[in-house]
Amino acid sequence: MTNTRDEPGWGFDRLLLTGVILLIITGLTIAAGLYIRPGEDLGMPELQPVVRVALEREFPPGGSRIRNVGALTILVIRPDEERFYALQGTSPIDGCVLRWDAESSRVFSPCRYEVYDLRGDVVTGLSTQALRRFEVSVREGVVYVSVGPS
Repeated sequence: MTNTRDEPGWGFDRLLLTGVILLIITGLTIAAGLYIRPGEDLGMPELQPVVRVALEREFPPGGSRIRNVGALTILVIRPDEERFYALQGTSPIDGCVLRWDAESSRVFSPCRYEVYDLRGDVVTGLSTQALRRFEVSVREGVVYVSVGPS
């Protein structure tokens, strides 16, 4: 009669131990990678600080709202029934408060004729700097703007 424990090879105990060790190494590697990775890559928009803008039913299509958060001015636009945009609400050149023109679907500065599209990109004017964009969400009929770090 031979003793199977003394025979060379991979028994169940060895396979189980090897699997557990590999699982621990994999978990530690993933944890180290997430720790080292920059925080903004892991940011979740739904967990960023938000500002309440208006009830969706009180924000008509074609309309806009201005919200101030400390020194930050945000222009929130609803060009149609389904979309919302939020942009930096002041001109990067002179700090003038921007306005929404629903007929041309453009954002403009009444101080210097600077014109921007709904994405905040420059359409006309001396500025080459796009406007900062913000995430907009609608939850339970309320429009919110995420004001987390850009």
